[in-house]
Amino acid sequence: MFLTVNKAYTYWLNNIMNTILSSCNQVIAIFLFSSLSIPFANATTTHTWSQSTEYDFKKGDYQNISIHSKGELSLSPQTETIQGIDNTYVWSIAQDEQSRIFIGAGDPATVYSIKDNAGAAEIFRSPELYVQSIIAGKDGNIYAGTAPRGIIYKISKEGECSVFCSLPVSYIWDMEIDSNFNLIVATGDEGLLFKISPEGCPDILFDSPETNLLDVVLDKNNNIYVATEPNGLIYKIDNNGNAHVLYDAEEEEIHCLAIDYSGNIYAGTASGTQMAMPKSPMAKTVGETTVIASPFKEGKAWDLNIPDELTVTKTAYIQQKTHPSQRSGLQHKTIGSPFKPNYIYKITEEGFAEKIFEIEQAFIFDMVFDAEGNLFVVTGNESAIYKIFSDASFIRIAAAEVGQLLCCRITDRNELYVGSGNEGRVYKILPAYEKSGTFLSNVLDTSSLSSWGNISWSCAEPPSTKITMATRTGNSEKPDATWSDWSLSGTSPWAKITNSPARFIQYRATLQTENAAISPSLKRVSLSYLPKNQPPNIIMFEIEKDIPSPQKPSQAKNGSLAEATSQLPSSQKPHHEIAQKKILWEIEDPNNDTLQITVSYKGMDEYTWKILTKSNQNKGSYTWDTLRLPDGRYQIKLEAGDYPDNPPETALSSEATLQQPLIIDNSKPIIAGPITVDVTPEGRGIITGSAQDEYSEIVKVQYAVDGQEWLPANPVDGIFDSLRESFRITTEPLLRGNYTVVINVFDLAGNIAVKKIVLEVK
Repeated sequence: MFLTVNKAYTYWLNNIMNTILSSCNQVIAIFLFSSLSIPFANATTTHTWSQSTEYDFKKGDYQNISIHSKGELSLSPQTETIQGIDNTYVWSIAQDEQSRIFIGAGDPATVYSIKDNAGAAEIFRSPELYVQSIIAGKDGNIYAGTAPRGIIYKISKEGECSVFCSLPVSYIWDMEIDSNFNLIVATGDEGLLFKISPEGCPDILFDSPETNLLDVVLDKNNNIYVATEPNGLIYKIDNNGNAHVLYDAEEEEIHCLAIDYSGNIYAGTASGTQMAMPKSPMAKTVGETTVIASPFKEGKAWDLNIPDELTVTKTAYIQQKTHPSQRSGLQHKTIGSPFKPNYIYKITEEGFAEKIFEIEQAFIFDMVFDAEGNLFVVTGNESAIYKIFSDASFIRIAAAEVGQLLCCRITDRNELYVGSGNEGRVYKILPAYEKSGTFLSNVLDTSSLSSWGNISWSCAEPPSTKITMATRTGNSEKPDATWSDWSLSGTSPWAKITNSPARFIQYRATLQTENAAISPSLKRVSLSYLPKNQPPNIIMFEIEKDIPSPQKPSQAKNGSLAEATSQLPSSQKPHHEIAQKKILWEIEDPNNDTLQITVSYKGMDEYTWKILTKSNQNKGSYTWDTLRLPDGRYQIKLEAGDYPDNPPETALSSEATLQQPLIIDNSKPIIAGPITVDVTPEGRGIITGSAQDEYSEIVKVQYAVDGQEWLPANPVDGIFDSLRESFRITTEPLLRGNYTVVINVFDLAGNIAVKKIVLEVK
């Protein structure tokens, strides 16, 4: 079977809903662990896992199950695969007044007929590649539009085949028949809309600037609506060919159209990276002939008595034109992988539009309304069948195993026919539910060994339907032979989970009906568990490193000694900023318990920890002002415990201490020892001395003469990087007189020592 069914086909939705509302509609509360036996030391916080939305249920696997956008599971519709299709693509589907279904396929271009419950029988094959559009005329004839040479074939109700019209285009994308029995034809790659008379005489009704006219629908007044690419337009065209843009979408391609009973237009987009169609041959001149070889053999079913050779002359010739925007070679895009969402727009006759449906990673390839006003949609790339209701809620009827779903048609029996590509198949979706369907949830990881409480579910079970639930557990992420057997929870809407304690759990819901017209509905599933308590995990605990703050170079000044203020090194923060120590932490708890986090400190020679701060933020920080603390080395410790959610006898904690002690230095360096002052014969001042600090390295020495520019002193050993450093200052040549030299010594903590020297030049 082609389908892994995802959402119920609800053809009789109104009747079913009335039945459901009168049936059981139990909403069961979540049961706690009053009856839970605890084989190990557990946490005391009961955890609950619930699934009740479309997003939740889409994580699971399902067979014969459909998922509603409102978050309900129900049985999917019965699906049949039509046998006898032997092509790669099924492009189009039509139904005639005798309720026969006709299929347009390729490659090669082939037409099949499906009658009653029989399989597909080939009734026509042409030398073209594809039958991309097919329509049943009111006169009983079948019209098949082909690619890549723009030929429309006519198959009469007697089974005779002929070329109805040959157009100077590459693609016959879609066809409709107006009230005067004219064939309205949307084509590419010239963006031409044709009106073809019942006699096969074509006329250009509208010459658009677009490359491809991809779909066409008519309203009750014979107004024509056309979908285009590459600009994503919808044209409205009257019988005289007067056209205007009804809507301009953001997407590049509007691929399909549908119209409801109120005259609203529905437009499906298919924008994204896509596969190109075959290259079109050169246009032929008037009178050029085509030879069609008969594909039929003696004794073949549906033999329409087509001659072995049918010589066809074009019935009309229309001058072919070239658009400036026309691409050479490969033309219209059809199948690939979209890079952005696609939408269905609902557009009023006045052109007001709203998005009613959005889909990721898929193209919207075809749409059709049923007799009740529900919109059926088929998609490609992520291939699926959707049913959209009047309130814009939707149900995914089925997901296809084949690559693309290209076309769909609702019959007068309310049967949905769907054609696929990559593997050319036709599926019939019946207005009847499967007898049984199974939903298998995704696996829940409880993070540790857990005991189980109850499983409960909210459901609607009309008469002749039921839902049963089962669970299984294990200690591997993917279920395997080591997992427990399925433990049936019965049909009651709640039950005790009897599986053995484990880390992982999965549930299975089975929906059944004895009446194909109704289905049970599962709305919510909840199960409770109690994990074994585990200690918190300290992921990160550190003190934020100081980030240098560059400063502008000091300007040369004239003035007194008071103006010669100390200048920090350009890459160093002031001491009062360095003294602000930002402590960072990040902690996770395997049980998702609320944590109590405590940060403490003590001196290296102390025994008692002193609390700095407490927090319940798993990821947080604390800024510690150390400006008034005594100098020294300090240890910093973090403790995280799950005390808020556990009693003392089962609560667990973790702690971490910073490996490197925090050095707090609030004292200035000392300019130690004698300062020597000499003057060279050239008038240069030579000053030597040393500086030291108990905790922080000396990082810079600078000086200023008479409040002028600050200049660096030279380290005697070549670099300032130790607790004790010697320095040497050599001034520029000075004139005779007394000079004041101010010396600054900086340590790594931003502390500054100041020394004044009087220099006399004789």
